[in-house]
Amino acid sequence: MARRTPRGLTVVPAYRLIGHYAEEALRQEDPTTDDPLTAFHGRSRTYLRRLLSGLDPALIDIGERWASSQVGDTDLQAFVQGINAVDAATPRNVVETALVRSADVLPRPDLMARVILMLGDGQSRVLTELMQGVTGVSLGSQMTLLFFWPVPHWSEILAYMACHEYIHLVRNYLFPRSMVGGRMVYVKSEESDTLLDAMLTEGMADAFAQEIYPERLPRWVTELSREDESAVWPQVHRRLEITHPTEIRRYLFGDSDRVPLWSGHAIGHAIVQSYLDNHPSMRPASLVGLQARTIYEESGYDPSNGSPR
Repeated sequence: MARRTPRGLTVVPAYRLIGHYAEEALRQEDPTTDDPLTAFHGRSRTYLRRLLSGLDPALIDIGERWASSQVGDTDLQAFVQGINAVDAATPRNVVETALVRSADVLPRPDLMARVILMLGDGQSRVLTELMQGVTGVSLGSQMTLLFFWPVPHWSEILAYMACHEYIHLVRNYLFPRSMVGGRMVYVKSEESDTLLDAMLTEGMADAFAQEIYPERLPRWVTELSREDESAVWPQVHRRLEITHPTEIRRYLFGDSDRVPLWSGHAIGHAIVQSYLDNHPSMRPASLVGLQARTIYEESGYDPSNGSPR
């Protein structure tokens, strides 16, 4: 019988136990105990800490903050209904299939990681609209958290995102980082992670996922107009070496003010595509071990000339 996931990777459907916590909280009848939502959050946080145990403390903090941002004062009845809806789509199978396809293209038998499946919050417009029902974060090379909510075509985006985050796991394995003084620093070179690093890693991950699922183009790759790309590029170009995580995130995602939505993601993807066009013997998987600066300098990227996305 064929393996369901690549060796070293484990998919954990954590949303099922968390859904059980929600059901138990709704059945809570003792008025002297905490209210149902408080009880639910308390048990969910305890479970998440067990899942995160063993990671670097800075990564545990990131994982906890991501999880708390994905589930707010949720309607527990709607949450349980969401659990039932996503479970019917067999998300574990979806992710395992995507990981098998990823490992077929880029085998990494040395990678040991868990992919944790979590339900987000249907009240979050970022998750349900901007991210098309799925978002994720990789914590070093040992763990990925995937959050989802059942919106139209969410399971297709889930498969895409599993491939996308596979590249982050591999990249984090090849170029390990740690938090030093509030910034991510590469362990081997002792250099800080920059906006350019972040943009091109996202671009590599999207190019890789698109090679496996070419029919699935997420909004963060397609929705920055050519006009906005050309207009924001000089601003982004001047800041390619910034290292503060808050500013990196602002330029990756946009700020609804000076930086258009998805600027860094879209431009990072365009730079990677331009590199691939100029190096036809290379595939997205071939880029995972290259320095971001090398890809950028050899990409020929120029938005005024209509560089590809």
